[in-house]
Amino acid sequence: MKPPLRLLINGITFDDAVLAPLLLNIKYWQAYSCKITFLGTSVLEKRINETKIIKSFEFITLKGKKRLESRLILIFEGLRRNLIATFYIKGIKNNYDVIYSRSSVLDLVIFPYLIKIFDKKIKWVTVFDNTVPLTDPGNKFIRFLAWAFFQISLIFLKRADKIFVISKALDDYLIRKGFDKEKVILTGNAVEVDLIKKAKKDERYSIDALFVGRINETKGIYDMLNVLEIVKKKYPNFQLAIMGAGDIVTEKKYKMEIKERELEKNVQFLGYKTGLKKFNIIKSSKIFLFLSKSESFGIALLEAVCCGIKGFAYNLEPYKYIYKHNEVNLFPIGDYESVAMAIIETFDKKLFGNLGGEMLVDKYSWDRIAKIEYNNFLKEK
Repeated sequence: MKPPLRLLINGITFDDAVLAPLLLNIKYWQAYSCKITFLGTSVLEKRINETKIIKSFEFITLKGKKRLESRLILIFEGLRRNLIATFYIKGIKNNYDVIYSRSSVLDLVIFPYLIKIFDKKIKWVTVFDNTVPLTDPGNKFIRFLAWAFFQISLIFLKRADKIFVISKALDDYLIRKGFDKEKVILTGNAVEVDLIKKAKKDERYSIDALFVGRINETKGIYDMLNVLEIVKKKYPNFQLAIMGAGDIVTEKKYKMEIKERELEKNVQFLGYKTGLKKFNIIKSSKIFLFLSKSESFGIALLEAVCCGIKGFAYNLEPYKYIYKHNEVNLFPIGDYESVAMAIIETFDKKLFGNLGGEMLVDKYSWDRIAKIEYNNFLKEK
């Protein structure tokens, strides 16, 4: 009998990350006797236990609980934690078969890169789920730092043994950047199929349009307000609900903008939701508004579409590989006026629902992706 595969999960800055995708994959791997160890702070360990998705795992705890409350803090706190993690290399060396990073941002790339230097046998596999354009909206200094660190992460990623990409666009991007085709594996992305099928409409919620995601300029949060101002002229009590969170500075600025536009009575902040409650809320919404201007996949949009909710979004490149039968109403980037008029027409005619979207749900399961990744672990052992 072969010994179990020993996986070290790099969660150095995963304190506030969406954990369900990672933990659902791990649950699948554990069914094949993989031994799981996390590297991260006690905040992460607590959150993993609270989800109750997985039961048995080991944890290497990094000192420090500084809240990652802004992009700038995340950048420099990530570097600090990686420096602390270097003192753990001696104990980690030769004790794991694979080190796994759920994202390829610099703060989750540095430590695996260093491990590869000191441990020639360990294999590094990572998920590449996003690019960082220099031209995205937001604070220019922070955007430049994020872009610069992203360029460094691309250099470090060349040392990875396998890179799982979530979209064809990202696959093409890495190949253009000179990455070895044999290392880059297209897995796609997924939704929580069981929860979507189990979720039901909750009459306690009064939501006309729902947005799910980070409260961040790139996600089109101000375009949503532009849409709301237009729709409100026809439907004064129209309700936009926002499920998600952002850094303290961005949230404060956004709420101030809502107040200045006199939209407080039209916007609900639901906070960050997970599990069945999240999907109950999605199914309780009439439409889904997702005006992100840059996406590598757009998982929140897919979740809503799979819940049978009519989606309104800007026409981004990755969507053409996902929505091949008009499951989403797509508009030119920045054309919020057309979005608003289409929403008004939808409410005038009460044309809610998206049966075509519900047909997609079984195509995007985490078990399928976990299987692809697991088979590649074995190839690398």
